Amino acid sequence: MDDAAVAVASANCRCSRMVYVGNIAFNASEEEARDACELIGPVLSMRLATDAATGKRKGYAFVEYADDATAQSACRNLQGHLLRGRPLRVGLADSDRARRRKAEHDPVGLEDAIHAACLVSGRPPAASITRLLATASRHHLRETVSTFESMGAEACKALKEQVPGLAGAMEQVQHLLDMAAADDAAEEARRNKRAASAAEESDQHAKLRKVEDGGKAAARPILPCF
Repeated sequence: MDDAAVAVASANCRCSRMVYVGNIAFNASEEEARDACELIGPVLSMRLATDAATGKRKGYAFVEYADDATAQSACRNLQGHLLRGRPLRVGLADSDRARRRKAEHDPVGLEDAIHAACLVSGRPPAASITRLLATASRHHLRETVSTFESMGAEACKALKEQVPGLAGAMEQVQHLLDMAAADDAAEEARRNKRAASAAEESDQHAKLRKVEDGGKAAARPILPCF
């Protein structure tokens, strides 16, 4: 796909209407979290992740909006919103993408890079940047952010102002990392669901065996004693 095709794909990107909202303060109520998400638009559903064993919150939620445009707006405008003093992290949550989740050192791919490009506020990143980021891995992207931020807030701000396109590129990188966090959370939720289903099935089998064993004991004839 050449730069022109990438630019067209970014402009017409159809994403997910489900978003991942992370870094939720543990002392924030479900109502507070929902109210924050509804600053962007009506929330159709919200699922706060909890530990199956303890019931304690895990600090993130999956939120469904009415359409992908509202979900994209949430990624742009809810990002960094303070809830109980903690900045929210927001990324697109796509179940299909999560199922084909890539390893830490695999390239993120052009599809994800295009999704991230359409979330950038202001002027869209150059198509060449999108193609370059598509070849990077999650590990590489995290190292890039870490190296950039190690220069200090003032230096980062100055560079973004002086280097054309840098601010958009770094925002695109962060969106890719937030999407990766959403994929990890979705995969964890699937693993927990499979484990719960397996435990329930095992429990049902155990109860069935107990009933069958009880029936066999009742049917066993009692021999008379002489």
